Amino acid sequence: MVDIVPFTGLLFNQEKTGPADQFTAPPYDVISPQLQDALYEKNAFNVVRLILEKQYPEDDEQNNRYTRSSATFKQWIKDKVLVKDEKPGFYVYSQEYTYEGQSVCRVGFFARVRTEGFSTGNICPHEFTLAKAKQDRMKLLKACRANFSPIFGLFSDPSGEVDVRLSQAMKSTPFAVVEENGIQNKVWRLDDEDTLGFIMEQFNDKKIFIADGHHRYETALNYHKEHGDDVEDSAHVMMFLTNLDAQSLAIYPIHRLVKSPIPFDETDFMNQVENYFDVEPLAKGTGKDGIRKILESADEDDIVFSIYFGQDRGYFIKVKEKANMLPLQDAGEPEELQVLGVAQLHTILLKTILKIDTKDPGSQQYVTYKVDMDEALSRVDSGEFDLVFFMNATRIDQVRNLAEKGIRLPQKATFFYPKLLSGLVINKFES
Repeated sequence: MVDIVPFTGLLFNQEKTGPADQFTAPPYDVISPQLQDALYEKNAFNVVRLILEKQYPEDDEQNNRYTRSSATFKQWIKDKVLVKDEKPGFYVYSQEYTYEGQSVCRVGFFARVRTEGFSTGNICPHEFTLAKAKQDRMKLLKACRANFSPIFGLFSDPSGEVDVRLSQAMKSTPFAVVEENGIQNKVWRLDDEDTLGFIMEQFNDKKIFIADGHHRYETALNYHKEHGDDVEDSAHVMMFLTNLDAQSLAIYPIHRLVKSPIPFDETDFMNQVENYFDVEPLAKGTGKDGIRKILESADEDDIVFSIYFGQDRGYFIKVKEKANMLPLQDAGEPEELQVLGVAQLHTILLKTILKIDTKDPGSQQYVTYKVDMDEALSRVDSGEFDLVFFMNATRIDQVRNLAEKGIRLPQKATFFYPKLLSGLVINKFES
């Protein structure tokens, strides 16, 4: 049983801040230094000042990015820049965009979800986390005692009964609208008691699969373990929940840019690749669209990648035998991973051939993760990286099947599009 409850959100006062596009921001982990500067300039009340304060060389224990976020948060509440909503409820959130000529609208809702260990099987992760990111989020949570950004959760509702109730709330006027990068974001209140009760009841026999926000979920869980006696309402964390059976759920691939830890020898590398893969050179001028078309044309059960070395040189490769990776896996790793493209990439191509173990924090510097194919191609062409692995997206059925078994994918195995905005609703601990 998953415990979800309504909550009284803390909302930006648009009479003071201006419209919602002025105070919202992308998730902290995709904000570059350049975007951070732009968000600071955009509006004095942008949520970036809470989720990702700037760092300075003179920072110390008493004055740092976390203490400054806390001070700003308290001041905004005092000045009524942030105001408590009138009554508890869920907050319906839609994101409408166009993908390959088709209009797509993903709908879900913000709720507070009781944290629990993964061993119960009710809340299922699908990726490994990094210690550094959790330390960062824990410092912010301790300083501010609030969830500024939602964790992205999935639930199964093939009949769409929850979606029907959410659509009723969307007939009213949204209280926040943000149109950015071709995505129209809208938020509505849902506070009808009968509807709230119905939705909560639907989760009595459901699981939640974490799509994005693993670091923040584990941070919230650990925070409550440490501080639950003093901060009782920290037992729940703010999540965005959406139906994984809806046609509007999109997963994009995350490609791997690699800088070899030793001088890179392309010929030697490809000789080793041929031990595990069928290899076909990419035709000159294949380009981004051609690479994507080749990857997507593969059979569903095939595991395929494209390797690009820069200057219009590359290969299309297909796994010969999935079971070839089994002797290469770490002890205790489940056999089920052999059917997963991203696992084959990390085990054979990165760890075995290139000697880059992405589970080792010291090796993470050699791999950069990018969704944008144009950027990946240009950074290899420039010589910044030795090569890039292009891949197909991990399928949602694969994520679900493995997560239900307690099997975690390599980090950055999935990219759920679009990203959720931060700042639309805040969950502040009251105790």
